[in-house]
Amino acid sequence: MGNPLESKYNLTTPWRAILSGAYIIREVENVENQRGFITADIEYVNYKDASYHDVNNDASTNEYYNSLNKTIDNLYKNAINIRLGGEIKFNTVMFRLGGAYYGDPYQNQSADLIKISGGIGYRNRGMFIDLTYVYSTNKDVNYPYRLEDKPNVPAYLQNNSGNIVASIGFKL
Repeated sequence: MGNPLESKYNLTTPWRAILSGAYIIREVENVENQRGFITADIEYVNYKDASYHDVNNDASTNEYYNSLNKTIDNLYKNAINIRLGGEIKFNTVMFRLGGAYYGDPYQNQSADLIKISGGIGYRNRGMFIDLTYVYSTNKDVNYPYRLEDKPNVPAYLQNNSGNIVASIGFKL
């Protein structure tokens, strides 16, 4: 038996830029008198800039990492993600709505993720209870394996799901 195969590499993950904003409804110094807020995020993600590099700069692995980085560059593109949400307060009870769109990261395929949520919360005397429903629709593509000498056929995935999220907390 030979020695186990070991490879040490650095991964550079995609960089992101985000612009966020918020508006407070009835902004006053006493937060108990505020009536709610609206928030928005726009995010740019540079998926094409992800890359692998050999830690030891070994010439024998340079061709492999160059090929891998070229594949990343050919498969991925840059994407825009958008999130919008808001909350309205009625003394101790709050109502929330939100949505998010996560853009398509692939060059030649179509994929995206959309989430819509709505919830209710209760806060009083250091205790809070929140209940939210999140509906997600996700369109994606998956290549279980890739072959050099044959066409690669992807699996196209469509997933719709709903989740109920509950949380209870106490401030000490």
